[in-house]
Amino acid sequence: MFDTDQLRSFIAIVDTGSFTRAAQRVNKTQSAVSMHIRRLEEMLGKALFAKAGRGARLTESGEQLIEYARNILHTEAVALEAISGKGLRGRIRFGIPDDYAEAFFSDIMSCFSMRHPLAEMLVSCESSTQLVEQINSGDLDVALLTVLSDMTDADIEILREEPLLWVAAKNNTIEYERPLPVALSSKECEWRIAAQDALTIAGIPMKHALTSRNYAAISKAVAAGLAVTPLPESIIPRDFRVVSEEAGLPKLGKCRMGLMVSPTSRVDGLKTLTDLIREVVGMRSQTIQ
Repeated sequence: MFDTDQLRSFIAIVDTGSFTRAAQRVNKTQSAVSMHIRRLEEMLGKALFAKAGRGARLTESGEQLIEYARNILHTEAVALEAISGKGLRGRIRFGIPDDYAEAFFSDIMSCFSMRHPLAEMLVSCESSTQLVEQINSGDLDVALLTVLSDMTDADIEILREEPLLWVAAKNNTIEYERPLPVALSSKECEWRIAAQDALTIAGIPMKHALTSRNYAAISKAVAAGLAVTPLPESIIPRDFRVVSEEAGLPKLGKCRMGLMVSPTSRVDGLKTLTDLIREVVGMRSQTIQ
């Protein structure tokens, strides 16, 4: 029989990428979380994690356990909320740009639905500019977005500030081409503005290999070796690389991610979701440690 506390620790490690952060999420000591994993491994007779440099990675058995663990925990939460009559219900309207969705949305959605299976999350994937408009019009309850240049601290809660970096596909030298091929978003995009301004000041000519509001299209163009693009450090895909300073491309400054909440929203569970967004964005990690 599975112990749901042990499964909860396992999923917390998977979601946060860290034994330390998992302990914070489940409100236990790191040694207790490690003990949970050892007991799971003893029961299954399989290792769930293997060493990878200074951290760890999931084994094949660990990968297999993820879906089963999520289903067990989800069933437990549904039963508890349905029978007790407690827990969150209703709809929460959440906005996120599609370039952040790939990095953060699955963790936010899976954790929220696991904890509150009877609540419904309606998601809008739009540009940060459009999400601000939807927040102000009352069409969204909360949004994770890029902090726009005309925003003040009173408008938004800053969750993360990090370098905006040039990225390219591995195993090519597209960054040395002139004019520089770039894949950029729409004209109001803060990253596009930063990239264009920096290249203009540096005197580096560019050509638009692709312009799209769709991050998936930009990502495909970069992955195909057709262009470079700017991305915040925490959402750079593993199959991309940061362009070396030797290429001579200008620095792009900082990107700030923030949380914006509708002042008119009175929906149940809003604080639960905003706390979860803070947790997921703040804990973004590429390696389990």
